[in-house]
Amino acid sequence: MTVPKRLNLVEIFPSFQGEGVLVGVPQIFLRLAGCNLSCSYCDTPEAREEPGFCRIYGWEGLVESTANPLPAGEILERTVSLWGPAMHSVSITGGEPLLQAEALTDLLARLKERGMPVYLDTNGTLPGELQKVVEWVDWIAMDLKLPYTQGGKDLLGMHLKFLEVAPRRKVFLKVVVEEATPEAELARFCRELVGRMGDVERIPVVLQPVTVPIVGGEGGRRRAEGARSKEEVATRGAADGGSREGVRRGAWKIGISGRRAAELAAVAAAYFREVRVIPQLHRAWGVK
Repeated sequence: MTVPKRLNLVEIFPSFQGEGVLVGVPQIFLRLAGCNLSCSYCDTPEAREEPGFCRIYGWEGLVESTANPLPAGEILERTVSLWGPAMHSVSITGGEPLLQAEALTDLLARLKERGMPVYLDTNGTLPGELQKVVEWVDWIAMDLKLPYTQGGKDLLGMHLKFLEVAPRRKVFLKVVVEEATPEAELARFCRELVGRMGDVERIPVVLQPVTVPIVGGEGGRRRAEGARSKEEVATRGAADGGSREGVRRGAWKIGISGRRAAELAAVAAAYFREVRVIPQLHRAWGVK
């Protein structure tokens, strides 16, 4: 008898994709628990841990909570119940969803059987885990993590290995940028990716301005440089309401000037053919 594969999730909800080249498309989001990194700008710190319960949302807000881990069959049923004719795909996000790649194989196969395209949002550091699920993935939104955001840790080698697997699908790269983003790091990553992989220059690159929580009105606004300390990262989660309900319009601001974003875009454009600067739509709108 086969034991059903189970997954630890933070939340399941319908919304509009707020990042990258597919910004604005309706999706069902499955936010998986756990992460292998600790980014300085993290805006979903609650996804780093494995919660006892998964929150289920509808368009009007929280519907219920159910105990983790969830079997693939139940996740599929809940996804189907939220699916509608306008839906583009199912977004598998986190945290880092590939930490649960083995269990994901069952769920992704079932989603594809139902005709639901799969969009994977990943930090691009687990190539071996991607290999396990890539046959069921249609879109890959892969982050580039500059050493500046990882306490000096260089993940370029892992990104290169990841991209050796990822180009089998539709891929775009995403880099979170802020005023202090080092041009030298961005240039080195772009140069090495194109130099070692050739056709990767055709992959779209999205520079995503960091979003900074506004705390306590005008007088308490966070500095535009973005979160740096553990306390500030925790504040990001608190500003998001913990349960991620009730995020008010204007609760977040873009933490980089237009001029600086243009300078960084010019750096990336020296190596990649398609470079865009796209802020987080869902933060500006005040939706999940």
